[in-house]
Amino acid sequence: MNYDFDKVHDRMGSDCLKWEKQLKFGRPSGLLPFWIADTDFATLPETVEAMAQRLEHPLFGYTFTGARTLETVRSWYSRRHGVDLPIEAFLPSLGVVTAMWFSIRALTEPGDQVLAFTPVYDPFFAIIENQGRVLADCPLTYEEGRYDIDWADFETKLKGGVKAVLFCNPANPVGRVWSAQDVERMVQTCKRYGAYLLSDEIHGDVTLFGNKYTSAARFKDVYGRMIVYTAVSKTFNLAGLHSSCMLISDPELKQLQDKTMREAWLMGPNSLANGAIEACYTHGDRYVDELNQYLTESAQLVMDYLGERAPKIQVVKPEGTYLMWLDCRELGLTSQEMTDRLVKEEGLAIGSGAGYGKNAEGFLRFNIGCPRATLEQGLEKIARFANNV
Repeated sequence: MNYDFDKVHDRMGSDCLKWEKQLKFGRPSGLLPFWIADTDFATLPETVEAMAQRLEHPLFGYTFTGARTLETVRSWYSRRHGVDLPIEAFLPSLGVVTAMWFSIRALTEPGDQVLAFTPVYDPFFAIIENQGRVLADCPLTYEEGRYDIDWADFETKLKGGVKAVLFCNPANPVGRVWSAQDVERMVQTCKRYGAYLLSDEIHGDVTLFGNKYTSAARFKDVYGRMIVYTAVSKTFNLAGLHSSCMLISDPELKQLQDKTMREAWLMGPNSLANGAIEACYTHGDRYVDELNQYLTESAQLVMDYLGERAPKIQVVKPEGTYLMWLDCRELGLTSQEMTDRLVKEEGLAIGSGAGYGKNAEGFLRFNIGCPRATLEQGLEKIARFANNV
């Protein structure tokens, strides 16, 4: 490998939320962290260089994202993911969750139903409920360690008047990379009932075990009432730049999304973001390929290690993301009881499953985006805990 994902970086003193602000676990720091979804991998060297070059200019005023930057996003999605869209279809934003919040504001009214497939990334609930919309919960099926969409239930919910569908591909936290057939069916079903499709694809570059990600944007000619959200943040560990991009093929829908964000004065990115995005999407192909290979090997290690040393924990084999979903129901504890005890007994911070939906109680979300040495420490702690319950 050209990139050293095994290298351990000391993140203390860098204002790192993951390592230095662990208040949700009852203390400011000191826990071995496997919770929030950033990685402990150094970003692409060319990205650091691009930001350093920007720092040579001493002015950091209001910034816009222009055609030069958006062309690199367009090119990446074309060559990596087979998405054929003109540069005019790309709309920058400050972050995926922020952009989705404003989509719900623009496209629905208070009291409208917005559908999500649970278990799902917990900000989806805030996006819906904090704006007075109503969650239409469509639980994924879970059989033999695999999650799937309940298509019959999905159609029933759409018939009930759902105005928008929040889709997560790859699915956080359960790790599904939806097949091309699944994604096309999702687009077609939303079209049939006239529901907006809002597809969070921020983890799309991170695929494991040879799985292939299919963007909903590939089906732009099937249905125009959809928005795809992406960012360099998960792939290249750049969440701190607060920059993202939307793919919107319909000009009127793009104009409405832009107008709604501008009403809140969201009109410019971080001054360092443009150069970073350009570097990632110009030089990042090999980095991503090697990252996915490293994470695949780490995921296999987790499955083998816990399968042998903590057999009561059933590991859901991930197809994408660096977040693994652990079925711990056989331990007989709630998610909160497990996270509390892991903090107290093992000094470990891990994500409680209960926050991802009613059908996620008894699960844990485990972030494997770290050097193998750190991962092995975490696995040892989890196995010891499981065997002492």
